[in-house]
Amino acid sequence: MDAVDLDRRHRTYDGWIPPTVAALLLEYGHLRVLRDRAGAGDWFCAHRLARAAADQGEALALLEPFVATGWMPALRTVAGMLAEWDRVGEAVALLSGPAGSGDRRAALQLAPLLARLGRIDEVVALLGPRAADPSSAEILVEVTCGHGRDAEIAALIPAVGVGATDPFGRGSSDAWNTVPLHATLLERQGRVDEAAGLLRRHVHVDGVMYADHAQQLARLLARHGREAELRAFAADGGEEYALFALADHLEGRHRVGEAVETLRRAAGVPADPHVALHLAELLVRHGRRAEAIEVLRPVPHTMGGDPEWIMRPLCRLLADEGRPDEALAHIDDFYARHGGTVGERLWERAEVHARCGRPAEVVADIRAAGPVTRYVGDALERLLPGHDLGIEYTDDPEDEALDGTSAGAIARAERLVRRGEPDRAVALLRDRLDGPKVLRREHL
Repeated sequence: MDAVDLDRRHRTYDGWIPPTVAALLLEYGHLRVLRDRAGAGDWFCAHRLARAAADQGEALALLEPFVATGWMPALRTVAGMLAEWDRVGEAVALLSGPAGSGDRRAALQLAPLLARLGRIDEVVALLGPRAADPSSAEILVEVTCGHGRDAEIAALIPAVGVGATDPFGRGSSDAWNTVPLHATLLERQGRVDEAAGLLRRHVHVDGVMYADHAQQLARLLARHGREAELRAFAADGGEEYALFALADHLEGRHRVGEAVETLRRAAGVPADPHVALHLAELLVRHGRRAEAIEVLRPVPHTMGGDPEWIMRPLCRLLADEGRPDEALAHIDDFYARHGGTVGERLWERAEVHARCGRPAEVVADIRAAGPVTRYVGDALERLLPGHDLGIEYTDDPEDEALDGTSAGAIARAERLVRRGEPDRAVALLRDRLDGPKVLRREHL
């Protein structure tokens, strides 16, 4: 193998088991298939086995043939594993050559490792010249915290421009958004008023609210106990970010009742779903689950937009409280009021059953629902792995559109693995993803 061929296979899966299928092979215990494919030079299979290996030496041996080619994904993966095992010096040695030669991703991975070893001068030398790159600047700011280099780092990263800090690069603005980094550096130098002022000036610019700035300002005020300013910010344009920071601040000072009332007043009618969810999570943390359920119960019916996402935490709470029938009734009522597909309703009900350890009820629901799309069927099988759910599939146009495509082949292979037929899955992928076969099929 060589790095060029590995890059091509990594991109096309030609001759390799795709990563989602390799993950399922490991999950379902098909180690023989993984070992065979890893031995044949399949990166995704070798990587999965290495991650699962109990012995560090065995893990490194599985990946060594790939590392020996100089292929960067393998080098970065092994460096990450070495760092996890506290073998940071070895990880640094592995990445130093590529980073020094200009590999951006190697440099970004190397800098935090150097910082772990206390080699801050090398971090600054590595990332300082690259500080016009947003990722490099963010890591540089992060890993130099506590080393007394904040003023120096502030001089290295791009200055805040005049006008809007537009994250999409349009108009007369910064090339990218440096406000949060400069605010962080000012705060670390004890210049809290300046940091807060910088963020305030950039919360609302030209009629646009910058959520990251608002959230950072709210958290800064909370960290420094500036409760009056935080309340004022919440009341005047800070929106949910200031409100949540205020509630968390109050909770952290054991003023839970005040935090609850602050959020309850702001939830309003029709309910703000984000505030309602934050309030429910606060109540759950303090053992007030019944109240949390009552907070969430009306929200899907009074909010705008797509309410499914708020229904799920409500149903999980009901299931965890031993009230699955209420959760199921809520799901049925929701779909009766708001519409939706049979498959969506089936999956929501199945999640409640699975959470309560009731696979038989899932099977009964599936039989009652009749055939479902491959998408829904695959989601159900992932929800209850190892159970024969007896799913029947529809002739769905979207499913048919995947026939003959790589995505369709991968989906079918995943299904075969979940059904205990790994060899058929490998054969299918070999036929559908093998480069020469695909070329012959498409051009002859």
